Amino acid sequence: MKRFGKIILIVMFLGVIFTIPMITKLQKSQAISQFENRKLAEIPVLNKTSLLSGEYFNKWETYMSDHIYGRNTWIKSYTFINMVVLGKANINNIVIGRDGFLLPFFDYDNKYEAINSEENLSKMVDQLKELQDKIMQLGGSFYFVGVPSQASYHRTEYPKHLQNKSELLNNIERQIFDKLDQLDVANINMNDVFHKRPNIEYYYKTDHHYNFEGAYATYYEIIQNIYQKGTYKIHPPLDKVDMDIVTLNNPFGGSRNRQIYYMHPANEQIKIAYPKNKIPYEKFNNGKADNKLYYLAENEAAMINYGVYMGGDWAETVIRTNNNSLPNLLVFGDSFTNALEPLLYTHFNETRILDLRHYNKMSLYEYIDEYKPDIVVMVRDDLNYGNLEGNGSFKGENIK
Repeated sequence: MKRFGKIILIVMFLGVIFTIPMITKLQKSQAISQFENRKLAEIPVLNKTSLLSGEYFNKWETYMSDHIYGRNTWIKSYTFINMVVLGKANINNIVIGRDGFLLPFFDYDNKYEAINSEENLSKMVDQLKELQDKIMQLGGSFYFVGVPSQASYHRTEYPKHLQNKSELLNNIERQIFDKLDQLDVANINMNDVFHKRPNIEYYYKTDHHYNFEGAYATYYEIIQNIYQKGTYKIHPPLDKVDMDIVTLNNPFGGSRNRQIYYMHPANEQIKIAYPKNKIPYEKFNNGKADNKLYYLAENEAAMINYGVYMGGDWAETVIRTNNNSLPNLLVFGDSFTNALEPLLYTHFNETRILDLRHYNKMSLYEYIDEYKPDIVVMVRDDLNYGNLEGNGSFKGENIK
């Protein structure tokens, strides 16, 4: 009887061992993990070289790990145990901070020290100076807009036993803005602006982006600087009373909460705004007509995210009000530009937005030569001030 039981156990074990990989192979593969926000491994291609080197089998191991049947359920259960049962501070590289803030776990691999080394920061400022000189030669103006990341602005919310990179972040901010001032590069430090009114919450607790208040304050500073300079005849920044501000009822799925499978309780909501004085416009994403400024869900029960603003990241967006008495604007940067765009365009004849992580038709310099914008604005978060790739690469070094 005992022998029979052992046989049954072995059969069941072998069944699991062979069945799960078979089901994994038969199920439809996902290209991207929504929760981990990364590409998943593709099915390995067999060739003589990969077979002899063992790479083929290693890639199969990675593929099976990424696509194993029920993977999300297993990871979600593991996350629940670590978060609720064990009460760990670092869960899937997310830190549950004070006052409900979800923050990135800063490990000890010196990633941000390397990105924001003194050498890199100096190179960045030098190329910003060169870019400004180029734009001024064409009769235009340039502004560098530095925005604190959510983790930087709320560094005091980290548990005391975890590092918050405070000393590094202070050094990065001091170095880059001191160097920009020394070279007379026009700049706006939103960290200073935010701290002047600390009673306002500028960031989501469960997302790495600023919220509507942060985006509005940044928009206001950009337009106010351009308006006060007086070179171009634009109307001053819109006050909130000049806007219809709408709070969306949909549940908000923040990017950091997504990494822990939305297990963190959150009641945050997204705000959007329209100018009360409607301004006609036409809009194009990657060359295709698309007049949406906000990408709203069909029903109020559907979860939404920061992608509500402009539909997320696009290589190129063009918005035209077709008012030739107004100047033309070019904005480039990562996703922090998205929430600004529905506000900025109202002040310009043409607003062009580039994300150089995705745009590869020409370099930023070539783009400026092609379209000759009157004003160019770079928006950058402080964890990437020294990042010379993506939106930190102006001369097409990243174009393949």
